[in-house]
Amino acid sequence: MGKYNDRILAEFCPPRKWILGRDLSYTTNDLTVEEIKALQDVGVKVKRDTSKTETITVPTGFETDLASVPRALWAFIAPFDVARAAIIHDLLYKTIRQYRWEKRDEEDKELVEAAKRASDKVFLLAMNDSQPHVIEWKKYSAWKAVDLFGKSSIVPSKD
Repeated sequence: MGKYNDRILAEFCPPRKWILGRDLSYTTNDLTVEEIKALQDVGVKVKRDTSKTETITVPTGFETDLASVPRALWAFIAPFDVARAAIIHDLLYKTIRQYRWEKRDEEDKELVEAAKRASDKVFLLAMNDSQPHVIEWKKYSAWKAVDLFGKSSIVPSKD
């Protein structure tokens, strides 16, 4: 079971950008050693404490679009339903994009795949730990969307 450090504090900058006003952290003990290593190897700062839990922190000032859900689908899955999990996931994908940009001539494709899988798992775990509770079909729909279509969001980029 995981937990967040706090609620989101962010400023909306139209049309789709939010800027975090304070750090947002997610702590879990449900990642394997291999998943942690894959995330760390692409540059994710995963902090491990003495109780063998891992914390991923999104820093103040981070820019996010929350969950990239088309407006036509908001009646089913609105971005705010999974917002904290989406912000954590955005940081993970951004780090993968940056790794791919920096290593584009010598990129380890297996590492990128492992980091994507671990990132998507963190997204699902974080949705499982959301308050208020996110109903099952919404969680699995959002997770399946990143599982199937997330590769287009980790193309190499300096951002």
